[in-house]
Amino acid sequence: MRPTLAPGQILLVSTIREGETLRRGDVVVVRQPAGRAGEYLKRVVGLPGEEVRLRDGLLFVDGKRVREPYLGGLPSSVGLGKLAWTLGAAEYVVMGDNRAHSTDSRQFGPVVRSRIVGRVRLRCWPPARAGMVR
Repeated sequence: MRPTLAPGQILLVSTIREGETLRRGDVVVVRQPAGRAGEYLKRVVGLPGEEVRLRDGLLFVDGKRVREPYLGGLPSSVGLGKLAWTLGAAEYVVMGDNRAHSTDSRQFGPVVRSRIVGRVRLRCWPPARAGMVR
């Protein structure tokens, strides 16, 4: 999740309650796909019911380009290929901020809401970087 998050930082994560809405840009904890142990930190880039496309390194939602300032000027996706998803009622597209070194929806597809464990709220450590995670 670099440049947003780095190894060794301590984060406050809140579980997501039934009926709570996720927003594009939220940083979330996602359980890995079936058969794998562990969790990922990812950013929500696609919401239920949307058409999400990656085209020539750029992110589009419902045909409109999405600006992603948290990427620090890097492309939304590495490479010039195309990927597209039409999301169901409880599906999300999640991606890491360090797209060149991220395992995310580009590899395992959309994630269902039940695999999203919580939302990252605060960075607690190191003190110099403490504050809200956006």
